[in-house]
Amino acid sequence: MLYICPPPEALGTITFFHPLSTPLSAMSYAKGFYSEPEAYKPQQKRSSSRRANYAPGRVVHEPKEQKNPVVAWRLVWQRFTRSLVSLRFQINRYSLGIFQKNTLLKVATLVVGAYFLLFAEAGPQIISREPKQAEQGIGSVMEEEEYEGKPASKPVKVKTKPKNEAAPVSHSDLFSEQAQDYVGRFSGIAVEEMKKFGIPASISLAQGLIESRAGTSKLAVNNNNHFGIKCFSRNCKRGHCTNFTDDTHKDFFRKFKNPWESWRAHSQLLASGRYKKLKKYGRDYRQWAYGLKSVGYATDRNYAEKLIGIIERYDLHRYDR
Repeated sequence: MLYICPPPEALGTITFFHPLSTPLSAMSYAKGFYSEPEAYKPQQKRSSSRRANYAPGRVVHEPKEQKNPVVAWRLVWQRFTRSLVSLRFQINRYSLGIFQKNTLLKVATLVVGAYFLLFAEAGPQIISREPKQAEQGIGSVMEEEEYEGKPASKPVKVKTKPKNEAAPVSHSDLFSEQAQDYVGRFSGIAVEEMKKFGIPASISLAQGLIESRAGTSKLAVNNNNHFGIKCFSRNCKRGHCTNFTDDTHKDFFRKFKNPWESWRAHSQLLASGRYKKLKKYGRDYRQWAYGLKSVGYATDRNYAEKLIGIIERYDLHRYDR
């Protein structure tokens, strides 16, 4: 359709209508431009921006929100606690729950109970033993002193029994150098006594070593008594014997002027009385050792084994040839 537009001056104030039913002035239409009402412009801008934002292929950058530091630290702590709980779960899973508090307490109780059941005798005694008593070993004996005229409410004093200076020792208790010196010093006397009284030199040397502790015991130093020879005389002279602690506190031991007298008294003792029958063993030191034990030369139950151990360690039987 062709419209013929007259000049503007001829139109005057004639009003035309827009195809969208919007009234337009003839002057504005004649000037050649079109202007929509102001009410439609904001709505058009919003719709265009909405279409642009949701257009396919368009990258939308949203503004970054600033997080609160307290909230950030709270999130970090939550993640840490979750990791810790997960780690504990894995440990308990692969260790069968042995590291739990209740499990450890039960295991410790079982171990302590088993210890006291297995070591009921040795354990408590070792724990309750005083340092001085522990050093003295099994042989330390406690002896009570009785006090007369004292009130019964007062505790009884306790003292340790004096060390047995006359007890025979084993080869492990002797120093090798001291034992060798003793053998070198008295081997000649032992051989001479063997020739005169028929007592094996190895037996005499072994007895001298374990009875006198290689010549270092108080009985050997003060009394020159190398064989623990006791005194059973009721009317002995002064200086004939002295009191030493052995099996009881009333044991008296002979006192000699020199070690040679002690060796001669030992030979005379074994060549008479109940020891005389041991001569039938000749120079068999083993038979002599068990024979001395059987006739009661010493109260030590291991006396024969100690003699044999000393003889074989220092090869004393070579003096019996």
